[in-house]
Amino acid sequence: MNQPTPTEIRWWPRLDDLPKAIFPPGWLAFGLRTWIAVCLALSVAFWSQIDAPAGAAVTVMILAQPLRGQALSKAFYRLVGTAFGVAVSILLISLFSQNRALLLGATALWLAACAFVGSLERDFRSYAALLAGYTVTLVAINTIDAPQNVFHIALSRASCIAIGVASVAIVNMFFGSPAAGHKLANALEELAIRIRLSGRDALMGDPIPSPMSTTALAAEILSLSTQISYARTELDRGKLRVAGARLAIIGMLTVLTCSRVIAMILHRKSVSEIAIKHARLWHERQEDNTDREQTLVAILAAIHAEQPDYVPDRDDAYFLERSATLLSNRLHIRTGIDTLQNATPAGDAIKLAQLHRHPDYVTAFVNGVRVLLGFSVTAGLCIASDLPASSLALSQTALTLTLASTALDTAQFGIGAMIGLPLAVAVAAWMNFWILPHIADMGALSLVFLPQTLFACILLANPKVNAIGFNYGAFFPVILGLGNHHSFDPTTFIARNIFYLLAAVVSFIMLVLILPPSPKRQRFRVAVTIGRDIEKLLANKGEPLGPALLSRKYDRLAQALVWTKRIRPQNAKNAPPAKAPERVFNRLVAFEDFATTLARARAYLEEAQAIPALKRTAAHARAALEKDRLNMLHDEIPDLSRAFLKNFPHQSGMEQAVIVICVGALQAVYSTLEQSGSALRHYGIGQTRW
Repeated sequence: MNQPTPTEIRWWPRLDDLPKAIFPPGWLAFGLRTWIAVCLALSVAFWSQIDAPAGAAVTVMILAQPLRGQALSKAFYRLVGTAFGVAVSILLISLFSQNRALLLGATALWLAACAFVGSLERDFRSYAALLAGYTVTLVAINTIDAPQNVFHIALSRASCIAIGVASVAIVNMFFGSPAAGHKLANALEELAIRIRLSGRDALMGDPIPSPMSTTALAAEILSLSTQISYARTELDRGKLRVAGARLAIIGMLTVLTCSRVIAMILHRKSVSEIAIKHARLWHERQEDNTDREQTLVAILAAIHAEQPDYVPDRDDAYFLERSATLLSNRLHIRTGIDTLQNATPAGDAIKLAQLHRHPDYVTAFVNGVRVLLGFSVTAGLCIASDLPASSLALSQTALTLTLASTALDTAQFGIGAMIGLPLAVAVAAWMNFWILPHIADMGALSLVFLPQTLFACILLANPKVNAIGFNYGAFFPVILGLGNHHSFDPTTFIARNIFYLLAAVVSFIMLVLILPPSPKRQRFRVAVTIGRDIEKLLANKGEPLGPALLSRKYDRLAQALVWTKRIRPQNAKNAPPAKAPERVFNRLVAFEDFATTLARARAYLEEAQAIPALKRTAAHARAALEKDRLNMLHDEIPDLSRAFLKNFPHQSGMEQAVIVICVGALQAVYSTLEQSGSALRHYGIGQTRW
């Protein structure tokens, strides 16, 4: 797997890549679809005489997504978020219409709560939570001087959103925007080939992949979960199909985990040739309907046919257990992709179709506090100015700060607001005073909006300037002030947009200068959660082995990898990441491996306790995996493994497979302790009396 080296990471494109970087693939079709939807929404809004027709165009620009499923999913959650926001707006106005301080305070707390929830959620569920927050500022705050108009304002906003959503849906339906489901299936097929090759390379004894490269591939696999949420809105039998996609992702993560461990085992050259031979032979077969235990039984039977007195040692058991897990999970990948493409039933395997993410509660709390502070500061400035239009600054600040909560790097979003909003004001001024006075009908207005919409879509399609494109494109219609009776008065234009510029400045200060995201702090918080999980597992309270544990592990490591790549030496601004951050990241990977290894050993030993001949040994082994005995565990594992293997010649079939997986799991704990025991002792994880 060829990952870009640190020196290849650039913040600007090479000259030969410049055209592709400026004009991403599919940008023209995306821009034209968005422009048609904007024109349709404005036409309907003007025809129906809605008070603020620009809001319909804003809705289209916010919903602008390259894929059909993305647009439909975001539209659905936008309707849900707006409904909640409108309901809360009416409630707050009814409770605090006579007390502005209480109304502003309640709004600030609601915004902070929505930012907190939105930071914990993912995809467009997060957007719905944030929308429920800032809708209150667009409805309740705009009626603070005339609370009797709250129903009228709420209805007007809901109408604008409905028109925008309908326009996007119609355009996507008639103009054939790319299907998210098709893209998801292609991505899964491509990754499945890469994962199968990585498993084959590991079994053939190829070099051990680095923790960074493995985590990068896992992050690429997990990123498909976002496409899953998009695809569900456009697929028939969507619930079953997306469950199949999740099953394939879990299978890929499992194979990826096993591949790296197998490469490490074979690198030590301590596994018998007969075990390696038969694992490789099984890999070359077509996948069949066998789970881990059944695969292991078949491999052991083949080995015994060649060498009847074969008894695996600890390294053989470790290798065979990981190989059987790798081989059996290829079936989950194939079954998952078939279920996605053809809606074929997946049987009991569908229970594994669970993806869990790592919730960062500290970052969510910081985002909530930032929104609370920003809204409060802006409210104070608005009250001090005593100008009626100052509520625009308050609404825009709340909107920008809450939407920034979905960004991985909130500082980048703040910079996008600082560039995008002034750029929109400048273009709106030119259009307002030099173009619109010569426009007499909707057709001409549509042509005027064409270059502006295409420019915004180019920015939106480029991840590096996406924040600028969002702030520019989404708010341009309201900055321009399009209405049923458009005003060309310069004083009105300046009075309105000076508050949008104020909102950009306040947002920049709050997002970039106050509580900015620190890569080292973010990675430290990931490390703390890993340590807590190990402590829980050793206290017999941790999460059991399963897809939730595996997916959360890689999601956590993917976040740590992002922040590790942003840590640079102090003396070189554009230098590649230092070796020290990479070593720290590798240690985090080792700790995560130890946590999942403990969970796997506990699960296997629990299964072994159901076999009478293994019950006593399994109980002793489980007791050894507890916190108070961790300092002796390294010395106890060889004896425990011998106790299991003593029963191997006297058992057959499934019982022998259970013995192998138990010994393999114990050897995995032994190996990870050898690798990370000193670091665990250094950080005091798992034992107070090391």
